[in-house]
Amino acid sequence: MDLNLKITVLGAGAIGSLWAVALKQQQHNVQVWTRSPDSEYSVNYQDLNGNTHPFLFTANSVNHLSQSDLLLVTVKSFQVEVALAPIIKQIPDSCLIVIMHNGIGSHEAVKTLFPNHCVFYATTSQAALKTDEKLQHTGNGQTFIGSLSSTQSGYNVISEVFNQALSPCYWQDDIMEPLWKKLAINCAINPLTAIHQCTNGELANEDYQAQLIQICNEVTLVMRAEGYKVKNGELYQQALTVINATADNYSSMNRDVFYQRQTEIDYITGYLIHRAKKFDIAVPVNTQLWQTITSMESSYHA
Repeated sequence: MDLNLKITVLGAGAIGSLWAVALKQQQHNVQVWTRSPDSEYSVNYQDLNGNTHPFLFTANSVNHLSQSDLLLVTVKSFQVEVALAPIIKQIPDSCLIVIMHNGIGSHEAVKTLFPNHCVFYATTSQAALKTDEKLQHTGNGQTFIGSLSSTQSGYNVISEVFNQALSPCYWQDDIMEPLWKKLAINCAINPLTAIHQCTNGELANEDYQAQLIQICNEVTLVMRAEGYKVKNGELYQQALTVINATADNYSSMNRDVFYQRQTEIDYITGYLIHRAKKFDIAVPVNTQLWQTITSMESSYHA
């Protein structure tokens, strides 16, 4: 793999824009693929030190896409198939594909779409906030990347590309494990902050602790059934760590509910419920949260 890659980032939200900036800073040739027909995409990027830098990207170039070494997909989980469908014929066979979103559940459809490509999944705790033309990098965090196929285990060089852009990034032989751990944190934080329209940090209040423990205990049971060793209280402690580290942030689901947009609840709590049913495990607290969020979504335009 060349040191300077031609990259297309599909999705111009906060995380997609953050990675586009970071990869461009490493001298990669980066374009952004957006829902807009515009041929350029600009953003004012504010780094962790508060310094602001303007960035201008090529946008929606079929020529660039057809020559891309790497396609980074950062749309929401439920948008993956719809976003990829119009461009799938322009993606070269040699292009490495990285899917990065909250939740789990798009992988079966992605494997069907790309039977001959090298497909990787990534999960990140890097935090960003995007408003109008301003993009803020609001917190550092770990990124894990790996393949869903054991036959693709030799590509940890790709994790180095991501590590140079936004450190730290680690190659993971079993990417499902960090995906599950991120899912646990999302199950704990996202629905509660969306329902109560509060910041992540407010979940540190005593009023929420019993519910957080119950949520995490249910996820622990399902993860153990999936074959992962999880200690009692481990997921709860990890959720608290994230709650405190991102105290001033609003979760993505909080913002989706605030702006009356579709949430990723079916790929977060919904996926947990789906897997729990397979193992005949009761997850009543998570089920109630899923029902509440889906009811809120259905009431948007009632």
